[in-house]
Amino acid sequence: MLNIIRKYLPVLLIPAFFAIGLYLGPKVIAAYHAVFPPAQYVTGDHDALLAKAGNDVVMYATTTCQYCAKVRTLLAEEGVKYTEYQIDKSEAANMEFTAKGGIGVPLLYIGDRRIDGFREPAIRDALKAIGRSGKATGASP
Repeated sequence: MLNIIRKYLPVLLIPAFFAIGLYLGPKVIAAYHAVFPPAQYVTGDHDALLAKAGNDVVMYATTTCQYCAKVRTLLAEEGVKYTEYQIDKSEAANMEFTAKGGIGVPLLYIGDRRIDGFREPAIRDALKAIGRSGKATGASP
């Protein structure tokens, strides 16, 4: 009997630990993010990009992205001038996006902040930090 247990126990434990991991994994990640929330933005020196664009707000987006449309609407409501690079229409914009480590859209640069994704509170806070206002314009190169 002991030999049978020693023989089959590893075979039974592997699927058991796998199932426990599948069940507990998302719960552990959620608990971790509740205690240590992910950063809403990353600060850095984006002066060269902003100078090239001619605006304090730059967005890398696609034409079909719902969250990019929400950012466009938000910027229009706030009356903010911005430069938009559409990575699905411009190979050069796509190469810049990739070079900057872009994974998903929208990718926003507002002043010294980089914001990945649609994070409305972070976007509004960044706009307040740079004191931007004016007529909204979206320019695609």
